[in-house]
Parts: sequence; structure tokens; C-alpha cells
Amino acid sequence: MPRLTVTFDDNTYNTIINIAARENISASEVVRQATEKGLSVEWYNENIDHIAKIVREQMGIVIKPHIERLAKLSSKGGHIAATATFLNVQALQDLVPERKRDVREIYENARKKAVEYMKIPVEKFEVFEE
Repeated sequence: MPRLTVTFDDNTYNTIINIAARENISASEVVRQATEKGLSVEWYNENIDHIAKIVREQMGIVIKPHIERLAKLSSKGGHIAATATFLNVQALQDLVPERKRDVREIYENARKKAVEYMKIPVEKFEVFEE
């Protein structure tokens, strides 16, 4: 193993000796460990952008299928909601006598209730009533 001679000020030297005594290891081992830790931190700081890029890529690979699944479920929910809305409007037009038929007003009232309902936090959800 190659050798290197290093000179420390008195304060640093005493700190190394105290750590060595406390850990029951040689002063050389304390210096080696501190140097390895320092170099590891330096390597990390120099490469953090590269590491972050790799982590983002891997997270994207893992998360992408879930995002696509949620998007498909959301799309299906939108289609179902639109179908239900237009089905209800059609049923109202077909079943309500013409003289009492104001489908737009019925739709707007229902839409306002839906907006109010969507504002209710999930934790406080109860059956929606007027």
C-alpha cells in the first residue's frame, strides 16, 4: 500500500489522537477513514446531478405504467359521466310531459349540486342532500 506523509496543526492532531483512543484504533486508521469519508462526500457532490438523473429515469420507468393506468381510468370515468348525463337528459325529454319540460333548468340545478358535492373533502363525505 502506498504511503503518504501529512502534517496537521496541533488542534487537528489532538482531535485525531482522541478519536483513535476513543475508538481503539490507530491514528493512521482515523485519518484513512476520515479521508475516505471526505472523498466519498466529494464524489457525491460532483456526481449528484448524474445520480439524480438516473433516479428520475428509474422512477419514470416504475411510475409510467401507473400514470397511464390512472389516465385510462379517468378517461373511462369521463365517458361514463358524459353518457349518464346525456342519458338522463334524454330520459327527461322522453318521460316528462312537454308542458313541464325545462331540461336546461333541471340540468343546471343538477350540475350546481354536483359542483357542491365535489367540494366536499373525502374525509367529510356523507350522502349529499339538499
